[in-house]
Amino acid sequence: MSPWNQNLMRTIIYCLIAGSLFFNNVWADHEADHRYNIRGYVLDANQQGIDNLTVQAFADGKLLGTGKTDADGYYSMHLHLHNSDYHRTLKLQAGSHQAELRVTFDVKDDTSERIHEANFVGGKFIEGNLGRFRIPSWSYAVGGLLLFMMILIYLERRRKKKIRLAKFGTSETHPASKHRAKKSRRKKH
Repeated sequence: MSPWNQNLMRTIIYCLIAGSLFFNNVWADHEADHRYNIRGYVLDANQQGIDNLTVQAFADGKLLGTGKTDADGYYSMHLHLHNSDYHRTLKLQAGSHQAELRVTFDVKDDTSERIHEANFVGGKFIEGNLGRFRIPSWSYAVGGLLLFMMILIYLERRRKKKIRLAKFGTSETHPASKHRAKKSRRKKH
């Protein structure tokens, strides 16, 4: 092996070792069954994000975590909770708005991220994902269903048109109109 290849191999090995040590330390400090992430949006009545607002989570009067909203009104905070905190009630405060939320997750699942979507829209507390464009996630399913129905209607109309063409030899809907088309062609000649 050339000296250049040996140096390259050494560098790769050192990087792998350093990376695995870093990854193991981060994983040990932030195991999924100890993390509880609260995230969401704080929006005004016009659904515009409120910038630079502090969002805090409390339990039994003690501050558990804080987050700050960005220009879109989005915030995120990471709390250190355990399985014993399941169904615990937390108080969430975003500026002058307050709400209570119940800690929920699958106690048996200690590998998946534990995420709680908590939003304030026009002062109202809304739990759940508002979606990419701050649209409630259920509206995507309704929109998809409507699009699917429109496609079905289009395909059905197309199928009926093909049947008419096969039956009458024209795109006209009635045999009488077929007769009129022939009559008008004769007049041109």
